[in-house]
Amino acid sequence: MKDFTIKRCQKCLLPENEPQNIRLDNNLICNICRQEAQEVRMDWAELEAIFENTLAKHRGKGAYDGVIMMSGGKDSAYLAYLLKRKYKLNLLGVINDIHYEYQETFDNAQKICAALEIPLQKNTLPKKMMQDFFNFLFTDQELRDKGHGHICLYCGRLMIRVAGEYAKAKGIPLVFSGHNPQQVFGMGESFEVDENRKIRQQMIIDLVNTAVTKSHVRLRLRNKNHLLPFFPKELFPAGVSGLFMYQHFAYKPLEMMATIKKELGWQPINKFSKTYIASGCRLAKLWMHLAGLNNTSNYVDLELSEQVRNGVLSKDMVKKFYEEAFDATTEIEGLLAELNITGGVAAIK
Repeated sequence: MKDFTIKRCQKCLLPENEPQNIRLDNNLICNICRQEAQEVRMDWAELEAIFENTLAKHRGKGAYDGVIMMSGGKDSAYLAYLLKRKYKLNLLGVINDIHYEYQETFDNAQKICAALEIPLQKNTLPKKMMQDFFNFLFTDQELRDKGHGHICLYCGRLMIRVAGEYAKAKGIPLVFSGHNPQQVFGMGESFEVDENRKIRQQMIIDLVNTAVTKSHVRLRLRNKNHLLPFFPKELFPAGVSGLFMYQHFAYKPLEMMATIKKELGWQPINKFSKTYIASGCRLAKLWMHLAGLNNTSNYVDLELSEQVRNGVLSKDMVKKFYEEAFDATTEIEGLLAELNITGGVAAIK
């Protein structure tokens, strides 16, 4: 979280940022905190019932009950633990290899799946295509935003779609994902009852649809039609449904980590900070750095502040995460070379 202002929300730590519509009142509380304090969420029991009814509808309809997206991080590890131990599902683990992950990502996924007796398949995407995909996202000035959150928007949609295509090819009806509540809402996939949240959700859906349409236009203008399938208009192919577990159950990352450490021997991937909160791919270091250069909050900042507001992480832990973050300068230079991006970060910030 770059210190580009001395004014920071006393509740969630977000810095004041007018371009991002983050404003502080006289008590140094941001407008996001004030707004969310008034919103109504669907009851957890009702959300859990929706989840279990969906399971009942699809259980036993394929060679596996579902494909579970594995990442090596805490969210997918706990998701696998719950689905296997509590719901006794017959699962196929799939990890997408986009060629920009840490090796610990694959090691952790393999370890968790072995402990739970879940077969794991590595779905390797074409290396040159992924290089072109990310080069396009980082260099196209019409698509990128100052915080470079568009990288995760497009990549996240691609990863879900790829998992869905994998499931469809094997006749598996469900894809389980460990996206956290903030990520699910950011895709427009959450269940909402509050009218203000419904409005925000529809705005997000409209923005995503506009962004995907715009990406297709830009790809054609830059003669990169081979990348069009990497920008899907729908998250899932016909015949496959998605279940985002953390929109159905309370998200408690610290409790989740304690459970999977004890039960499965899971260990965090400490590649960003000595204080573990999120794993992420190698490219996250690049776009987080670019957001800092642009004096704006990045996707991780916004996500962690949301978790502070929801009381699942403490302000002290988030502060420690930033204080103990590793210097990524050398790694960033290497990533730019891998992506064939010339001119350094100044050319793409």
